Amino acid sequence: MAIAYAISYRTIGRQAAQRRLGRSALLILLAFFVALGLGSLGKYGSISFNFLFAAFVALWLLSWNWRKRKAGALLLDVGRFSQSKLMLWVGVLEALFAVFNTSSAINKISTGLGNDTKLLEVISQPVLFWSLAIYFLSMGLSRLEFRENGICYMLSVVKWEKLTSYWWSQDKPNIVTIEFKQPPYLLSTGLRSLRIPSAHRDAVKQILAEHLMMTDVK
Repeated sequence: MAIAYAISYRTIGRQAAQRRLGRSALLILLAFFVALGLGSLGKYGSISFNFLFAAFVALWLLSWNWRKRKAGALLLDVGRFSQSKLMLWVGVLEALFAVFNTSSAINKISTGLGNDTKLLEVISQPVLFWSLAIYFLSMGLSRLEFRENGICYMLSVVKWEKLTSYWWSQDKPNIVTIEFKQPPYLLSTGLRSLRIPSAHRDAVKQILAEHLMMTDVK
């Protein structure tokens, strides 16, 4: 988390980095309690979670082109966002864990398992690791796009009508913070800071001015 905070501080500024750090800490805490809950359900709970998560990632990725088309015509492709490199590295690490876990699972299966439930339990573990690897690699390779009906960010579409205002950082002129009408998901602050390359700053300013209200720095 310290490395992630340092990267965020350098790329998007102190306030945005602090918001991201707080959100990450809450998500880790939530994941801990979810893991405890699944542990209380025994092996059936973990098996179900692993396959459900894999199904979610598959559907989420398969539906991306359709969701992006719904966002309308492309206005500006800004490129990869500031978290891309970090997510790519996380994805690579997850892929290495997945390879190791898959090798271990194959070894266990080849030596024989007692029953079908044990087989599902062994298979579900590499399924989870590969799903996480694909998830983070996909996020790391995604691009920030401004489109006719909204913003494509981290393989999600944020429609213009769900946003209220924006402002540019005084300390880091290439950082724009966009405010949501309501937090988009659990534990979200309702603010999103984006690092815009200097070459695209004027174009982004024009697009945002056409769709949102600019406010003073908060």
